[in-house]
Amino acid sequence: MITDGKYRHTYTATASDITPLYRLTPNALLMYFQDCFARLMTIHHVAAFDIIKQRRMWVITEVQIAIEPTDALWSEDFTVELWVSELTSLRIYCDFRIVRKADEQLIASGTSQWNILNLDTKRLETTDFLDGKLTVVPELMTGSHKKVRFPKPQSTDMQMAHRATRLDLDFNFHVSNRSYVTIALLTMPDEILASQKLTSLTVHWLHETYLDDTLTCRMTRLEDGNYLHTLTNADGEVVCEVMSRWVPQSERADISEVLKRVL
Repeated sequence: MITDGKYRHTYTATASDITPLYRLTPNALLMYFQDCFARLMTIHHVAAFDIIKQRRMWVITEVQIAIEPTDALWSEDFTVELWVSELTSLRIYCDFRIVRKADEQLIASGTSQWNILNLDTKRLETTDFLDGKLTVVPELMTGSHKKVRFPKPQSTDMQMAHRATRLDLDFNFHVSNRSYVTIALLTMPDEILASQKLTSLTVHWLHETYLDDTLTCRMTRLEDGNYLHTLTNADGEVVCEVMSRWVPQSERADISEVLKRVL
């Protein structure tokens, strides 16, 4: 449903969408807002399966997500609201919010940057062909769309290597953008995951990788409390950067509150 240029779609949380602290997982946040983006583009006939006919492809290059301390329980409905907040000659910015359907309590909000790639030249295309198709609603969920600059890591607190498998691939046979985030967060210490909650996530996707590529992720805890996760390929080229922030978890919902719920 589109109202005042904003598209809304409701989803139902499954067990795999929820963390042990009863929050939507980073993978779920990314998956559902991107699905909502795809649905909006489908309405305007510029979805991935539409523009592939012109040898074009959507590419997401950046996302910023602020995550609220809102419970998300199995079988509960939540709604993603998404809109085009800015359209430049080369970039499409889509802002979004995710809320519980029952009470409109905010779960997460953020902004994302998209580009159109020409599959033949491997160069970015202008957004001219989108003129008249997309409604721009200049409401920003972040202070601005200015690119976030990632610091260069001065040390490494944790390092791991990951060889891309079929489970990491998307329908283009590239490593999925969500897989990079999953790999990055594997470098978080167990004690942090057990006692703290994720409050923000910023991701830059820089280069494609493929099946059997070896990705090395280095995690650095910064002085400001953020965690920097840098993924490189076998040539040492940075393919993805992730910044995560965690704060102590004050309370944890009792499991009985989940088990007593019925459909």
